[in-house]
Amino acid sequence: MAVKKLEFESIYFDLYELSSGIFAAISADKLPSSNAGFFDLGNYLVIFDTLMDPYSTLDLLKASKQFTEKEPSFLLNSHHHIDHLLGNRIFPMNTPIISSQETFMEAQESLETRFKGFRERAPAELKRTEEELLNEKNPDKILELKNDINTWNDIKDPNYKLRLPNVIVNDSFSIKGTKNHVQIIYIGAAHTRGDMVAFFEKEKICFMGDLLFEKPDPNWVTATEGVPTPANPEHLRDTLIEYSEKDIDIYIPGHGNLCTEKELRENAEFYNEYYIKKS
Repeated sequence: MAVKKLEFESIYFDLYELSSGIFAAISADKLPSSNAGFFDLGNYLVIFDTLMDPYSTLDLLKASKQFTEKEPSFLLNSHHHIDHLLGNRIFPMNTPIISSQETFMEAQESLETRFKGFRERAPAELKRTEEELLNEKNPDKILELKNDINTWNDIKDPNYKLRLPNVIVNDSFSIKGTKNHVQIIYIGAAHTRGDMVAFFEKEKICFMGDLLFEKPDPNWVTATEGVPTPANPEHLRDTLIEYSEKDIDIYIPGHGNLCTEKELRENAEFYNEYYIKKS
């Protein structure tokens, strides 16, 4: 299968067409963050995850419209972590946001608390970032700092509103369009308590969310913040092994570049070594 990198200008991600109508937004090296995707099913346009800040999600929507000439029919949140869900607020209220029951509940429990913390930190973070920018010479770092300033200013805005999923599912389901057919598979407790993936069986493509990382890092085990412990490491490992044995050519991780079964097996061994054996 020929993966095609598309001409699309964004500082946040590189855009790929993996197969006809199936697109992946892969975080750019200059501003590394999370990945997302969008699927032209013919009569539906499905967005898979959003991105951390509003500007990157606006670029995602711009790309989806440019390459499909459609408005989003649905948005899917693969899990509740803020770097995949904060961009929900960019979508109009008439666009349904679908998630598992657990994702909705975890988002409801954690998002308001985390956002309150962000808002309280915003003035100090703005001051620190603006001071750092004054002395920075590296063009990529300048880009990152300017992006951070935009994001902190946005968080400070009293009109800033979060948006949670509003279509809650408790099982796997399919969306069959006139052009493509995607299976949304409920994984359950693995990386989080209610993970979902998007699987194109005919095209041999699977969007894995944060079940898969291109390069898992042993430092995550001892990190004190910013790196959540997997909800169920054993099920996560077993799911990675199961999906590595499926007839799939391209796996889209939640973070990093496009993957093959090699990375799934490496991830499975990583969780086995650092989370399961040591528990």
